[in-house]
Amino acid sequence: MALPITLIIDDPGPLINVYWWHVAERQRTDQPRLKSGEPVVRDVPVDLVRGFADVIERRGIRGKFSVLPYPAGLGKISEGWPGCDRQQLAQWIDTVRERVMPRMDITPEIHSHAKAIDLATFELLDENERNWAAHQDASTLTPYIAEALRFLNEVGLEATGVTSPWDFGREVEPEYRKAIRAAMKDVNGRNQTWYFLHTAYSSNEFCSEVVHREGDDWLVSICSQSNDFLWQTMETGEDGPEYVSAVADAFLTEDGRGGRLAELFQAGIPIVFHTHWQSLFSNGRCTGVRALDEVGRRIAAVWGGDVRWVKCSKLAAELAGNA
Repeated sequence: MALPITLIIDDPGPLINVYWWHVAERQRTDQPRLKSGEPVVRDVPVDLVRGFADVIERRGIRGKFSVLPYPAGLGKISEGWPGCDRQQLAQWIDTVRERVMPRMDITPEIHSHAKAIDLATFELLDENERNWAAHQDASTLTPYIAEALRFLNEVGLEATGVTSPWDFGREVEPEYRKAIRAAMKDVNGRNQTWYFLHTAYSSNEFCSEVVHREGDDWLVSICSQSNDFLWQTMETGEDGPEYVSAVADAFLTEDGRGGRLAELFQAGIPIVFHTHWQSLFSNGRCTGVRALDEVGRRIAAVWGGDVRWVKCSKLAAELAGNA
């Protein structure tokens, strides 16, 4: 039987590079720079999501695509924010809904993937979402997740699961799991859902698992088992064909014998891997998009019908025995 394969895309925010805010906070500046010394590009053209849609359609790729409901704490995705081009925002959302959503599950990466938000006032808290979550429980996490789901519903992007920004919820994972289940059932009427928090880059044992089951209700933890080899494309001006091929090699070599995905295929386990929106953007060069396209081409050429692209929700249902 063909092995399932799924791709996780983390951090997409409409028209912004959320990584700009991460580096700016870390460097305590409004002019953040990459390790290479290059300034981090803050704004992302709508053409990136169009180019990404081209790739997943052309290569048959399926998986998960995060959408930040309150990107970088700037404002609701349904309303925009100061300086936001509302027409381009609408185009971004339309492209995700019409071209990405048929192939990729949508999840909130909670709200901002930056500072946590006070739901009563929508003011930003002093802590980022990762640190805020570490001292919460189900009673506070549930409404936080539920509001993120509602914000996505307002723009027609109903989520099937939840993605952690950074390692949001790791320290309180039993409470986090309760909150995911409660929020998803309350807002989207789902009692079968999944979340992405964990990674296992070196294990060849399948690490995704059913973490809750009660009657027909279940929750699955989807675990990525490959590093994001596209991340490096942000830190270099190289973007020629030879460089793109070398980056793709880390996932899968041309002959199918090398690369992390080949290791997982040879282990005979479902292949779950991930990358980031900023990795595809490559600080404006979009080298990562071209490398992903090449990876998709190689997967089809090398494995053909021996693998089958699935959404994360499909993989979760198969693990839970409800496919």
